Amino acid sequence: MPQAGRGLARLTPTAVAKYLAGQRALLKGTQQPDGDTRQVVLLRSAPMWEEQPILSWNGGRRARVATAPSVLAVYQEALSHLDAPGPGSVEDPSLLVLLTDREDAELDPGILVRAYRYAIQHVDNWDLIRETFTASGIDPRLSDETWGVAEALLEAAPAGGWPGLNRQVLSRTHALAALARRRLLLDADAQLDIDTLLLWSRTSSEGPRAYRALRDGERAGLRRFLAEVDQAGPTADALLSITEHDEPSVALPFGLVAAALWQHAPAGPEVFRARGRAENILGREFTDEAMRRYGESAENLVARNAQLLAEVTPDAERLAGHLGATGAVRHSPYLPAGLEARLAAVGSAIAGRDLDACRTALRAVQAHHLAETARTRIGRARMAVRLVQWLATEPAWTPDTVADALAHYNAELSWADRALEHLEAGGDTEPALSDAYDALAADVRKVRRRMDQAFAEQAAEWTAAGTAPNSMLTVETFLERVAKPVVKSQRRLMLIVVDGMSAALAGQLGEELAANWTEYDPTGEKGMPPTRQAMAAALPTVTAVSRTTLLTGKLQRGDQKTEKREFPSLRLWSGHKAAVFHKDDLRPASTGGRFGPDLEAALTDDASHLAVVLNTVDDVLKNDERLDEWDWTIGDIDALTPLLDEARRRGMAVLITSDHGHVLEHRGVKVPTPEAVNARYRVVPDDGAEPLVSEAETVLAGPRVVGGPIVALWPADARYTNRAAGYHGGVHPAEFTIPVLAYLPDGATEHIPPGWRQLTDTYEPHWWKLDTTRLRTTSAPPSAETGTTQATKSRRTPKKSAPQDTGLFEIAVSPQPSETEGTLLAVEAQSPVEQLLDDLFASPALSDQLALLPRKEDPEGLRQALAALCENNTLPLTAVAAAAGKPPARARGYAAVLTQLLNMDGIQVLELLPDNKTLKLNPTWLKAQFGLGE
Repeated sequence: MPQAGRGLARLTPTAVAKYLAGQRALLKGTQQPDGDTRQVVLLRSAPMWEEQPILSWNGGRRARVATAPSVLAVYQEALSHLDAPGPGSVEDPSLLVLLTDREDAELDPGILVRAYRYAIQHVDNWDLIRETFTASGIDPRLSDETWGVAEALLEAAPAGGWPGLNRQVLSRTHALAALARRRLLLDADAQLDIDTLLLWSRTSSEGPRAYRALRDGERAGLRRFLAEVDQAGPTADALLSITEHDEPSVALPFGLVAAALWQHAPAGPEVFRARGRAENILGREFTDEAMRRYGESAENLVARNAQLLAEVTPDAERLAGHLGATGAVRHSPYLPAGLEARLAAVGSAIAGRDLDACRTALRAVQAHHLAETARTRIGRARMAVRLVQWLATEPAWTPDTVADALAHYNAELSWADRALEHLEAGGDTEPALSDAYDALAADVRKVRRRMDQAFAEQAAEWTAAGTAPNSMLTVETFLERVAKPVVKSQRRLMLIVVDGMSAALAGQLGEELAANWTEYDPTGEKGMPPTRQAMAAALPTVTAVSRTTLLTGKLQRGDQKTEKREFPSLRLWSGHKAAVFHKDDLRPASTGGRFGPDLEAALTDDASHLAVVLNTVDDVLKNDERLDEWDWTIGDIDALTPLLDEARRRGMAVLITSDHGHVLEHRGVKVPTPEAVNARYRVVPDDGAEPLVSEAETVLAGPRVVGGPIVALWPADARYTNRAAGYHGGVHPAEFTIPVLAYLPDGATEHIPPGWRQLTDTYEPHWWKLDTTRLRTTSAPPSAETGTTQATKSRRTPKKSAPQDTGLFEIAVSPQPSETEGTLLAVEAQSPVEQLLDDLFASPALSDQLALLPRKEDPEGLRQALAALCENNTLPLTAVAAAAGKPPARARGYAAVLTQLLNMDGIQVLELLPDNKTLKLNPTWLKAQFGLGE
């Protein structure tokens, strides 16, 4: 039998006094304080009294208050008082108020007949409630509740009473909200929304325990109240039901699984079975709409809290396995299984070389809310899709001269090499992606091998002919053509030589430098649009030859002493001081120093030009260690960041270049030869005999080959010496092509070097941009030689593999044609998002906003970023930047550009959420702001 009186309210002194004062019969039968009539009033109450035992009531009257938690205590207290001699006194008034939680049926009639009104009396709870809230009245809807709300409000009242209402009517909402906060152990000012309850279930143990300990009726009443539209919503009903029937901490992960089961995954036998098992956690059946909204609420919460998402995903994945919903959660935009499924879809699209499917699948990956945790993997997938696009351009080696070949490699092929290096750096754990990378890299290497051989033959012919460089930039002409105009402009020069930096690596650094520097074409070649330049290395492509040639202005072999001696004496300095600094000069002499004393002195000398050699890249190449991530940043190159900071502070022009490039080790083949002393070239013996060369070698002779004829390797995967991380010395275009980056600090308008022209357009090749435009393509079998597409006038794709899953994501993918169809793929009807973007970019208001941007932005990149936002509404900064083809380092800056573009007159069309990592687009405000039709 349950304990009698469970849940009874504790009576206050005011409540007892008011009750006594309202009893006329009691007043008539009670004498003055010193009277001779003793009485006992039994009041139903929690047997608790922490006040003074003597209570004053109705003016000068007094009563003693005592508690009786048991039947025996009632007998003892009542009989002791009634049978005591004398009429009573100030210390022992004649009236005893006995607080007990016993029932009438438990007491002997002999006691009841001697008590006031022969029974245990009940105090009007609503009067007490009105008193403790200092309310003028009670909302009738509150008193209509049938689940014991009055007793609950009195029982849950704080020690000092409920916060006063200053004689206002106590509304049902106010009373039940206050009660819910107390019963759930929430803060007094906590919002009673679904976010609060989800966090409560996850982070509080005492609160759910207190809720489960409530009476059944009170739990049901509070659950109904919290499920009302103006409170936490219907999903609160499901959450509290889970709290009653399962571990409360499962409520939030269950919400993520519920979103997959009731919202994202297509209906099927597995989904229906998992939904049925979910009822064991819920405790009862809920409508599909209620579960859909529950899942949506859970996703909305974790979307705004990346740390919470990371904490809850392991529990959600375990729960999915318990419910048999592992297939369903592959459709989740929040759970790891969903990210893996999207990555697998990218792999399937890459394997099929379907450009539309690649772009669609990649956008789906970038839109996943765990994308930030897989930046490296997604970046690698992005590079793979770029390579698919590059192969779809039907690449061929077309330059007629070495000058054209250098420009072509710098502007086109180096980007393909950069993308390929990202694939080689790490692969992927997802089998579909890993297999796709293997096949894609093999095809790219086949195409590149033909190009590399053609380049080597071209370079050998040009070198042997001894043709003058003419307009082509070379290491021996670099200082005269590029550095001299800086000296003439009366601006100081900082030349930074990153030893071993390739054009592919320079392209990556250039993206980061764009945040604080303005890039220029320093060659001043008339009739040609400004572009990023490159120059030809000296041969062999090693530091002793090419760097010395660069820093002395003449073809020769030398060392640091040669460079330090000849660099300052060059005529181009026109009498100004100039110095070159190497690795030892960068070492500070003291703990607080940044550089060596000579370099520090040169930096502070306003009349001095300087060159600094940085060896980080070349040092890494010498190690026999695989580069786990081919993802260079400015901070990865020792001393580069402080040098750039100093140059920007002093308004210096900066030239960043190299002495040669490099190829990296990827399962390279060692070519046997007895006389090689360098990894990539060997000297031709001076015996007059024709050197024997293999298919991987070419003979280089002529005035630009310092030290006489050499035999050099041209494939990227061949070497003479023991394995290292990378090599140089050969005639691969990545070794022979030296990138040239020319910069002035942002905002520089005076002392522009003559002939320097600012780069206004993006320097990436067109296929580098990952737009999402649907292409009309034809199907064609792959080439038997390369496994890539046949060269035809129209862009073709090979036969596509079967789709992995139907309806895996809510993004349409073009249907797959059969191998024998040979017909054009059907063009999909324009989507609402595409129509919205067409209207937006035709809007005069947007044109006006574009004109206000400080820099010209690529329209296609803007369109793709806005398309991603329109389709998802909420996306990480990095995903938005990736959609526009921007690197992660520029994500925050690009978000600022989009915000300036879309937000006019204080209207937040685009909002950066409080986590400072997520952008949220309001499509309704977008349409209203730019006058777009529905």
